[in-house]
Amino acid sequence: MPSLERLHQSFKGESFVLLGIDIGEERETVLNHVNKNNLSFTNLLDKYGNISSEYGVRSTPTKVLIDPEGNLAGISLGYREWDSDEIKSLIRMIISKK
Repeated sequence: MPSLERLHQSFKGESFVLLGIDIGEERETVLNHVNKNNLSFTNLLDKYGNISSEYGVRSTPTKVLIDPEGNLAGISLGYREWDSDEIKSLIRMIISKK
């Protein structure tokens, strides 16, 4: 999660939104995690897995990139460092297509 926070900070003020969506956990558990890790991006609860099902999420963590028109631009499974130059370049390419 720290690399997601750094990614979020890197794109502040740009046409980029980072949302965390937690599947099936209680609100308090998620709030504690957000506070413990000083996360400033929005975190949502998918208590019953409805949103996850819509995107075909079958394992966690899953990251979904959606372009400015709302189209699926990419899916990534597993952990990785999200603030690398390569990922930032990919995101800049996606958001510049608007």
